[in-house]
Amino acid sequence: MEPSVVLAQPITLKLSGKTIPNRLYRTPLSEYASTYDEDNVENSGKPLARYAELYQGMSDLIKEKMEVLEANYKQFNTEIADGGAGLICFGNIPIHRDNLENYNNAVLDPNNPWDPVAAFAPAIKAVKSRGALCLPQLQFPGRQVPEFLNKHPKSSSDIQLKPCLNKTYGKPTPLTKSEIKELIGRYVWASDVLEKAGADGIIYGGSLENRARFILEVVAAIKSKLPSDKFVIAAKFSCQDFIEGGQSFAEQCVVIKWLEEAGVDFFDISGGTYESPAWRGNIMTELTERSSQKIRGSYFIEWAQELKKVLSRAVIGTTGGWRDAYRMSEAVENGDIDMIGLGRPLREDPQFVNGVLRGDVIESKL
Repeated sequence: MEPSVVLAQPITLKLSGKTIPNRLYRTPLSEYASTYDEDNVENSGKPLARYAELYQGMSDLIKEKMEVLEANYKQFNTEIADGGAGLICFGNIPIHRDNLENYNNAVLDPNNPWDPVAAFAPAIKAVKSRGALCLPQLQFPGRQVPEFLNKHPKSSSDIQLKPCLNKTYGKPTPLTKSEIKELIGRYVWASDVLEKAGADGIIYGGSLENRARFILEVVAAIKSKLPSDKFVIAAKFSCQDFIEGGQSFAEQCVVIKWLEEAGVDFFDISGGTYESPAWRGNIMTELTERSSQKIRGSYFIEWAQELKKVLSRAVIGTTGGWRDAYRMSEAVENGDIDMIGLGRPLREDPQFVNGVLRGDVIESKL
């Protein structure tokens, strides 16, 4: 079948019963479109006007009367929603205002003085206005906090991240048991806020260190508040860390099955860590030069298709390297994966998905 036919097929998440209208999704990316005040943390993380433009048309912005900040956040979301992706994931949304992956990202913290439901509802409404499902990504970066933002961030250990990605990172302080419990509560609170704001669910994108036990507790806590038949829990999942002593692929095969059994309904597969990012440096070069990338069009398809064999219910997609619609449709039609995650191609051309689904576009300009 032609790519436009294969990739236009809907797919249903079995726990929630929610249907994704096609097989192409916008993977979580940082938007850098929220307030930041280095002198007053309470003024940071509130969505700005340009955030919503990425998800909904300007005509809707003109029609709706809203405060400037709400309009800005919604304005930033125009292009992606209009672009036709069946599932749209917001970028990094930290759940603790003192532990930020970067500045100018939206933040969900129960101590902030502004109304979080009102702040996020316009962009979520924008995302869903064209029929896409909306899964904002919640995260706690652990030691991946730049030193200029916090010299002593909270993490699972006191091991400092070495300089990488042109940044230096704070010396972390290990979380206490009570702080871990409080952190789980923050995930639940933020999920509840997003549900009230209209989101279909959340995608977990926290620090990957000691992932299994913590995320299992997070999933269980969210499910106790927001039942799986109504609220989607998804996870951004690394196939492996690509560093010595990191998570191996065999270990990840065990973890992903635990998460599916716990109630995760969708997995976005990528790979690498800050120390060995799969999108930059030597690992990027190695992945790009792999025969599978040249033949099959994706950095992580080999690992993703094996992870899919472990799963019995959850939907699985992979992000990284996709440029060619024929390679995308081949992976879906063969049953290797269920969905195709797109990041940079949509930044380059927000209408890329529409073009593929119409049959007008075969390959990204990247």
